[in-house]
Amino acid sequence: MLMKKKSMSVREMGRMLGLGKTNSYWLIKKHYFETILVAGKMRVLVDSFEDWCQGQTHYKKVTDLQSDKEKS
Repeated sequence: MLMKKKSMSVREMGRMLGLGKTNSYWLIKKHYFETILVAGKMRVLVDSFEDWCQGQTHYKKVTDLQSDKEKS
């Protein structure tokens, strides 16, 4: 049985949006999505991140943009 991933690293979240470290942490500081600490490392809750992505227009997931280009 595959388990759905509940959190991701800040680096992974940044890669999904095509952002560097500074901009990734800036989004976290603005409290756009929920974060937790696991073993002293900050993690972004996937559900919170997905909700935020759907409700805003400025940032787009890099993976979504790549799949749109492949369809054209």
